[in-house]
Amino acid sequence: MQNKVKQLKNYAVYDDIEGFLINKDIRSSSGNSNYMMPSSTRRVSNTRKNYEGDIKQFFSVIKGKDVKSLVPDDLVVSKSELSNYVKYLQEKGLVNNSINRKMTSLKMLYTYLEHDYKDYIDLSVFNTVERLKTVTKNWDKTTQTEAERIAQDMYINERQKPLMKKLFVKFAIRTSFRVSAILRVRWKDIQLDESTGHYIVTVIDKGSQVVSTGINQVFYEELLQLKEEDDIETELVFQGLSEQSLRHSLKRSKKRLGIPPERELVLHSFKGVGIDYVYENSGHDLLAAKEQGNHKNTLTTERYMSRKIDIANSAGVTMDEKIDLNPLYEATQEDFISFFENADLVTLKKFIKHVNER
Repeated sequence: MQNKVKQLKNYAVYDDIEGFLINKDIRSSSGNSNYMMPSSTRRVSNTRKNYEGDIKQFFSVIKGKDVKSLVPDDLVVSKSELSNYVKYLQEKGLVNNSINRKMTSLKMLYTYLEHDYKDYIDLSVFNTVERLKTVTKNWDKTTQTEAERIAQDMYINERQKPLMKKLFVKFAIRTSFRVSAILRVRWKDIQLDESTGHYIVTVIDKGSQVVSTGINQVFYEELLQLKEEDDIETELVFQGLSEQSLRHSLKRSKKRLGIPPERELVLHSFKGVGIDYVYENSGHDLLAAKEQGNHKNTLTTERYMSRKIDIANSAGVTMDEKIDLNPLYEATQEDFISFFENADLVTLKKFIKHVNER
């Protein structure tokens, strides 16, 4: 007795690949967690573009086909085909990081398609091709002072949307959001927190995670200048800006300010400014810095930080340390004022709370 041939869906493989890409586009889009942006105004995400390019390239090279012409048999892939594809990418001059990313894109596509194409897809074949060794190259770090200089330079010297570019940089260093998320922030994503008088910004960032942070009322009023500048009511705070235009603006600004190109200062560098700021002003609280960066672990957070190793507060030092309190009793009022004027915010708030509770 012959086995029954499993009936596939009536639509083509291409339609299923489109479903995968649409899914990636939606998951990588940013906006308020309670509602997504309407499709008519939603931009195609860079994430989708990358996946789409990776998929088209793979089937063109390995199967010699355009994705629109694929049939289920074309989904069958062997170890040698994957190995040859990696070799092809190496010969094209791609670095190992990029090759690994492309292979991950393909495995994610095949994982998505497996349910409907069980007779054609064997996911274990992807485990036969080892990931290439990589050396992580960090983007260069920047400081609040330097970032503010860049923001001001853009405001003075950029011809197109100078105010918007300035406020974008200031927004980036305060929120530590990714560039793609910032560009999708809408005015209605910024809500007043009545308990503090400041504002909460909520977006969907990388990995479809809901991310919220606060901005000061003073800075929010700065942002409102964008509404005053535009004659037309806009939905997006940074309406009309793109990652490409911002990269070009940053490149020009670095040149004007004498920042050497080899420093690898990029838009993503601004994310670390807020992380550094929280760490320094929270009494070196690494968990607070992790929350600012929206990271799953502190190892990722530390990549963004410019802190140096400080053994002064380590257990091996402080357990045996005896502190002479005499200078405390001999200090003048001016000494105390000078100290707390330069203290981190956590120490200052603790002191003010202590005074108010007396």
